[in-house]
Amino acid sequence: MTTPRGRSWPLFAILGVAAGVWLSLAARRWLDVVEVQGGSMAPALLPGDRLLVERLTYRRRAPRAGDVVLAIDPRAPERELIKRVHAAGPELDLRGDAPEASTDSRTFGVVPATAVRWRAAFRYWPPGRIGTVGRLRVSRRARW
Repeated sequence: MTTPRGRSWPLFAILGVAAGVWLSLAARRWLDVVEVQGGSMAPALLPGDRLLVERLTYRRRAPRAGDVVLAIDPRAPERELIKRVHAAGPELDLRGDAPEASTDSRTFGVVPATAVRWRAAFRYWPPGRIGTVGRLRVSRRARW
């Protein structure tokens, strides 16, 4: 069987698969997925929520107050924490939305902005909670 232009279907399919693989590998450089564990970000994020995260490039956009980000845990560098940026600058104050269940900057202090590499962009699971992970307005006077 051939396409209207005379190319064979197997060649067309192979090129399509190769292009798909290339695009998915390119996307992995800028996008990744994570699963929320723990209740420190409730009610915005619950255990089992699965998120699409985008890589932050500081030339393009640094984290801003209200963003939900993934940061290297200063107590255990092999772990990542998901927290909300409470105050931004060269150092970030990261806080959980549920203070009673969160170990955050109130415990370990501010973290360098370079410790944050990912920003949560979209929740894709569970089906009833699909949607964007929005920014919150963070008041400088807020008591967390």
